[in-house]
Parts: sequence; structure tokens; C-alpha cells
Amino acid sequence: MQVGLVTGKRQIELVDMPEPEPSAGRAVVDISYCGICGTDVHAFLSGAPYNPAICGHEWVGMISKLGDRVAGFKEGDRVAIGAGTACGRCATCQRGDATHCEAVFASVVGMGPTAASHGGFAQAISFDAGRLYHVPGSLSDSQAGLLEPATVAVHALRRTPLNLGDSVVVIGAGPIGLLVLQAAKLSGAGSIILIEPEPNRRRLGAELGADLTIDPTTQDAVADLNSHLSVSGADVVFECAGIPATIQTAVDLARRGGIVSLVGVATGAASIDAAGWLAKEISVVSSIAYLHEDFEICKHLVADGRIQTDPLHTSTVSLAELDSAFTRLAEHPAEVKILVDPRL
Repeated sequence: MQVGLVTGKRQIELVDMPEPEPSAGRAVVDISYCGICGTDVHAFLSGAPYNPAICGHEWVGMISKLGDRVAGFKEGDRVAIGAGTACGRCATCQRGDATHCEAVFASVVGMGPTAASHGGFAQAISFDAGRLYHVPGSLSDSQAGLLEPATVAVHALRRTPLNLGDSVVVIGAGPIGLLVLQAAKLSGAGSIILIEPEPNRRRLGAELGADLTIDPTTQDAVADLNSHLSVSGADVVFECAGIPATIQTAVDLARRGGIVSLVGVATGAASIDAAGWLAKEISVVSSIAYLHEDFEICKHLVADGRIQTDPLHTSTVSLAELDSAFTRLAEHPAEVKILVDPRL
């Protein structure tokens, strides 16, 4: 079986790997769609070593085989990649903080005994059944293919204190930023301001609920934000671009006493104005990945249309077209979310 893996700088190749087998505690899932994530593209551009287990971690499919000791699933069930429940045994669980279970975190970053040997850019995968969850029949496969990034947004909002009517800034209108924008609106945000240089993504953000969009390459974001709000700074700023420089930008856009929520994964050191952070008494929240219960919440929000994923899906490609798809996402950001269909 061929599996798409990032193997170097601007290199993604189809690598021959053994057919997946349903070992104990695992299920073989025939993949319908796998989304290309921003972290996949960052690895493609940087050429830094990239864990095969997370190269393609936004997938949906159907169970074709079950291993021993798998409960709650049967062959033919439609499932998506999720997160397991807290182990109850690690040091963090033992201190009463099950939401930061070390075993769960290890699994979602592709480490530990439950990690797969490769990601979802493949026809099938053998996967730990404890990390699977059922996909409602009301969702299409393409909608389910975006449940994983949508759950990242849900987790970010569940971790970020946001009061009814708060002004919110979202930096970056990639898939995560556009999903955070929608989740913030659901959480009671008043005015929502989106900062994004790419015009198609700004347009999509306005359609999904942004009250103001700002192009940071041609506009003064701080001045335009303050003019729109008639006050200095926003209550909550979500950094979703994953760029080191925009971490300081997030603080610049927040009011004194405001909150900065780090959602994008910045690959590199960020320079900050520490005195400015101190003077503003900024509260910083960060979120990465998700919890088991976030998926249960998210799938219902997508199923009933409160979070929309269809507008983010800009194209579908085959495994043979992976290289060109990665290049398009890296060089032509008018694309938002590309789904890979290994059946093509």
C-alpha cells in the first residue's frame, strides 16, 4: 500500500508500506477523505523531521476489520480520528488534572504505544480504537473530513474565557481561524474582526460572520480596529496564523486587561515586548489539539449547521496529486482546505 509522507523540504512522496492489520485494540479504517493540515504544509516547507503518524491527521472512513478487545464498534461503522479518554494512571491524571492526561497528549502528537505507523494519506490505516468516534449519518463524508480541525477550534473556545458581547479579533483566516471565528460567534462574541492578507479568505470570513475584515499588508490594523470598536483594543484576540511575529501583534491588538489566546502553532522563536505585556496585564491562554468530549460537542455543532465546514472545502485531490496540492496550499493561499480522496 502506498502512503503519502513528507520526506524532506518541499518533498511529499508515496512510500510503500505494509497493508494495515487489525491487531488487538485496533481497527482497520478504509479512508474516505483526509484533509491537508497547516502543520503538514509547515513540515513540507521546512523539511524538518516530521512524525509519519501525524502526516495526515484529519480523516474519516469506514471500519473494514476489527482486532480483538475492541468494544463499541462494528465493521461498516463510519468513524473519524479523535482523542482517547484520560488514562487515570499518569502523573498528571493522578494529581487530579485529567484534562491534561499525558497519555492522551502523547497519542494526539503521534507518540507512545497507541501511535499509528503512518497518517491518513493512504487507502487504509490501522488505528487505536480508543481514539475513534462515530460520525452521525446527518454528516457527509466531506463534512466529517473537517471535524478534526473544527474540534481544534471548539477546544480553543472552551479554554478561552469569553463573555457575552466581548469584542474578538481573529488573526489568520486559514481553516482553523475561520472555524475559531464561527465558534467565537457561537460563544457570544459581539463584534468580530478578522485580520488576513489573502482576499478570498477575507471574503469567506465575512460570509461566515466577521463584522470587519482587515488586510494587514495595506491597512493599519490597530487604528482600524480601534476606529471600528470606538475603544482601544479588543477584549479577546485569537492568534490562529501560527507565525512568530503575530504573537506580539495579538498583544498589540488587545485592550489593557484583555486576553490573548494562542491557537496557531508557531514554528520558531517569537520576539515579544515583555514590558508591553506587563503594562497591559495581558492574560495568555493556549490550546493544542483537543479532548475526547470536544469531538462529541463539535460533531453536533457541525451536524446542525451552527459551525459550517462546507465553505472551507475548496478542492479534492487523489493521492497521486498530493505534491501539487501541497504546493498550491504553500504558494496560493486562496485555497483553504484541500481534502485527499485515496479512492480516486
